[in-house]
Amino acid sequence: MYERSHDLECAQKVNPSRELWHDKRAAATCRGTVERQAMKPIIPESLYDIVLLDDVRVSPDGSHAVFVRTSVDRSGNKYNRTIWIKDLTDRRAPARPLTSSTKDGSPRWSPDGRYLGFISTRDEKPQVFILPMRFPGEAQSATAHPNGVEAFEWSPDGRRIAFTARMRADECAKEDEAAAKREAAEERGDAATMPKDAWELKREKEQKQHEEEMRLDPRVISRVPYRTGTTFIEDRYSHIYVVDAPASPAAQKRANAFRLTPNDSVANFAPPAWSADGKTIYSAYTRDPDSGDMFRYADLVRFDAANNDPNARGFVRLPLAQHTCYTPTPSPDGRWLAFDRSFEDPAAYQPATLVIAPLRPDGTADMDHLIDLTDVLDRSLVAFAWSPDSRFIYFTLNKDGAINLWRARVPRNPGARRVEIQQVTDVIQEVNSFGVLTDGRVIFIASTPSDPSALYELDAQGRIRPLYRPNAEFLAEHDVGRTTAVRYRSDGRMIQGWVITPPDFAPDKKYPLIVQMHGGPHIMWGAATRSIWHECQAMAASGYVVFYCNPRGSDGYGRDFWHANRGDWGDGPMRDVLRGVDLVVGRGYIDTARMCLTGGSYAGYLTAWIIGRDHRFAAACAQRGVYNLVSMRNTTDIPFFNDREMGGITPWDDVRALWERSPISLVPHMRTPLLIEHSEQDYRVPIEQAEQLFQAMRLQKKTVELVRWPREGHELSRNGEPKHRVERIQRMIQWFNKYARREQ
Repeated sequence: MYERSHDLECAQKVNPSRELWHDKRAAATCRGTVERQAMKPIIPESLYDIVLLDDVRVSPDGSHAVFVRTSVDRSGNKYNRTIWIKDLTDRRAPARPLTSSTKDGSPRWSPDGRYLGFISTRDEKPQVFILPMRFPGEAQSATAHPNGVEAFEWSPDGRRIAFTARMRADECAKEDEAAAKREAAEERGDAATMPKDAWELKREKEQKQHEEEMRLDPRVISRVPYRTGTTFIEDRYSHIYVVDAPASPAAQKRANAFRLTPNDSVANFAPPAWSADGKTIYSAYTRDPDSGDMFRYADLVRFDAANNDPNARGFVRLPLAQHTCYTPTPSPDGRWLAFDRSFEDPAAYQPATLVIAPLRPDGTADMDHLIDLTDVLDRSLVAFAWSPDSRFIYFTLNKDGAINLWRARVPRNPGARRVEIQQVTDVIQEVNSFGVLTDGRVIFIASTPSDPSALYELDAQGRIRPLYRPNAEFLAEHDVGRTTAVRYRSDGRMIQGWVITPPDFAPDKKYPLIVQMHGGPHIMWGAATRSIWHECQAMAASGYVVFYCNPRGSDGYGRDFWHANRGDWGDGPMRDVLRGVDLVVGRGYIDTARMCLTGGSYAGYLTAWIIGRDHRFAAACAQRGVYNLVSMRNTTDIPFFNDREMGGITPWDDVRALWERSPISLVPHMRTPLLIEHSEQDYRVPIEQAEQLFQAMRLQKKTVELVRWPREGHELSRNGEPKHRVERIQRMIQWFNKYARREQ
């Protein structure tokens, strides 16, 4: 077992300016000395004009990169997701669309680079499609799973595809029965059945839909969690399949997929990963299906990738005592298995670290000689990927308000006690996807304070260059508020925060203030956080100074800081936030009579807690928040998260303690006009939380308003319907304008 006390050599490539060069260049272009037209403000409706990039994948020969480009269809109130491609051999060549559908994602190159696989919902259910890349041709479906495909990966030889799809036990049994009949017919030499015509297919679809509706009338629940996201789980769990890849995209006959996972699986298998020799498929699966805890008790598992015998389905566990493990990823040379693990601390959830374990010839991992690469860095893992030559493993970490690239040199032998770790980038950005080339270059997607999403290249000398900036024209026409960092002490801890000022900011004037707070509570915001970029800029453009920080409990500052709010969601983090407010007010440009407060999820809790304990704010907006810890415990899909966050207390242990830590207990002391926003299909924090707080305040004649968002879940602010996302920001600004008037 690798011990934390082992000596790790850390070499950092540090850029003292901590700014991306292209940010400076963009600013110079926008604010040059030449005359230009008046810049436009960023408004809530600007959401319709902002493009986001995700999931970059580099071709095996390093010549091209593909990625998902997401834009907003305003008239259709939906998102267009298209796969684009960028030539890496010619930096001046423009990025261009590769697929014509607006429902495509998850691009994956075949190992020889001749084809690109991707998942598309162009035919209703998501299926894997294959597009030829070296000769003309249309994308053809490679799967036809009745419930649709969730994730997939090519085999190392490119001849097979492993994918996951959701199935019930009875559907698995029918699938086996149909496969047996088909096999028997083939042995008898029976002629192939005639293809079904459009009328038969329509009738089958309607019949299946009717049966599904009847099956769920009434809906019978026997397990927890039974709903998550915006949907009910309905006893369908992710299974792993293998299917032969089409000999060519034009092949008329689609191969039949066979399932590796047992019929009686009662939890989800993680997305599959192939071994280097193609003989083994790795995944992760719970060891305790009845725990009801979605964040714990998962082991790595492996399958024989060629096992198509329905009577011998099974898997072998690769357990690691007292740890939950996910994302198994073999090295290209087949010597190592990388994965992330988190300690199953009975008292609290722990951040994930990156681990590599030697692989034996039979595909098992040697857990006795694993090496934890990131534990010594005391920052939580975000993502990782192998270099093509297996010499390095690259990864990203949440650290001090930014997400940068790191890499570890893989040791030559499992007994190595010294591992070289290098920070590859140290700039103000958040990397959300990356791919590594053989020559050491890295292609990545990142957000920065001045650009919410762009594609970049990091060359072997450490220089960063933009390859594609989809928002360049938008940013050239719009004023972006300036973001500056602040640091201050609160109860002996160093707190990091940021201030965004209006584009026309003048320090000798007085401005209203909006205090933004993040949820989680164990997440991290920074100057380049993409999920809040547009919202905060719209607030700044409305004439507000915006302040936000990472109070105790936030990610990115080490384990001690992560756990500092355990059992104290209220007063401690409140002091961290309010001391930051005092700091900003002390600069002299804030009108203290016009200060506003908002936050979502855990920060909805903190919003309500603060206005029950402090009366300095003129208006507040609590979004999708937790307000009653007693009722929340047994209505959420993560009940054990609440238990551990509250120091292990359940309603049966000490209901009074939970009530006293609930913002709803402070309603009699609340004076601040409060806007409550909540989604009707929020199964993480059910809407009963908002209903309780609204009714309690209204019956005590407080100034309060409740906005209920239909068809939305806990992720409304990030991926809800575009119209709802725009209106949500509009309503917040309108509420703040009403009670923190611009003119006094």
